[in-house]
Amino acid sequence: MIRALIAALAATLAVATPAAAAGPAPQTAAEIARKTDRFLAAQPASALRGGSGGIDGTFGGELFPASRVVCFYGAPQMGRTVLGMNTIAGASKRLAAQAEPYAALGTRPVVGEFDLVSVFATAGGGPDGLYRTRQSDDVIELYLAAARKAGGRLMLDIQPGRSTLGNELRALADWAAEPDVDLAIDPEWAVGRRGIPGRTPGSVTAAQVNSFSKRLAAIVRENDLPAKVLVVHQFRRGSVRGRTRIKQRRGVQVLLNFDGIGGPGPKAAGYANLAVPKLFDGFSVFYQRDRPLMKPPAVLGLDPEPDFLLYQ
Repeated sequence: MIRALIAALAATLAVATPAAAAGPAPQTAAEIARKTDRFLAAQPASALRGGSGGIDGTFGGELFPASRVVCFYGAPQMGRTVLGMNTIAGASKRLAAQAEPYAALGTRPVVGEFDLVSVFATAGGGPDGLYRTRQSDDVIELYLAAARKAGGRLMLDIQPGRSTLGNELRALADWAAEPDVDLAIDPEWAVGRRGIPGRTPGSVTAAQVNSFSKRLAAIVRENDLPAKVLVVHQFRRGSVRGRTRIKQRRGVQVLLNFDGIGGPGPKAAGYANLAVPKLFDGFSVFYQRDRPLMKPPAVLGLDPEPDFLLYQ
């Protein structure tokens, strides 16, 4: 009985404590633009031409449950994230090293992926009052070329601010039409028509996720693409309202990724508490903020076993 009460308390803390929020304080659009310019100026001219390579044929079709994804999160404009702390080449090398123990310990082939923030929630409203700014196409091109060179994938992460998910998907539609590009939604930064990122607790509904996946499935169908992954981040019960009503669709594999921060016990409990049987499962590990850091054997011991590992 005591153990059951402790587990229940741990689960409650892991899914409800505001300190479990994953994201740093939002930047202004001007700050992001300055950092973008510095980043691009530091790239060799040959890199800006991007890569024309294609997806490795072994990663065609549906990724789950046959494969497992190990992913690095962030953006060069977000210095405290894995992608912000490493050059593109350095991130590729480090991702390969991080994926290696999962390939050795598990029974599934491992796919490497970059989760690049491609719509940033911002501290100011901007000219349209939507509290978001979009990633440079040049930056997206660089990370897609690097992912292809490594035989992996690229995920475009959306922090919508006051914008709608539909509007942001339309803005990313050309990238979403690439065969090796997936999408992610970060509800923490979906603050509605009057909210302010960093002050207003964000959330999305099952209906919003279903509308997004329907549009994404249409892109897959119209361009004759392999199935895509749609990751929806969550760290508390209120992140995704009505999560059991989220639909799986032909051509889009929906996955809930647990973004809670803390020790292994509360994180494991929160992850299990928010899982939905019909959806795929993801789990985040925070290099700088989890104490102690969970090792791959412990991560693979989670119930349910994760299909997707996100390192931040």
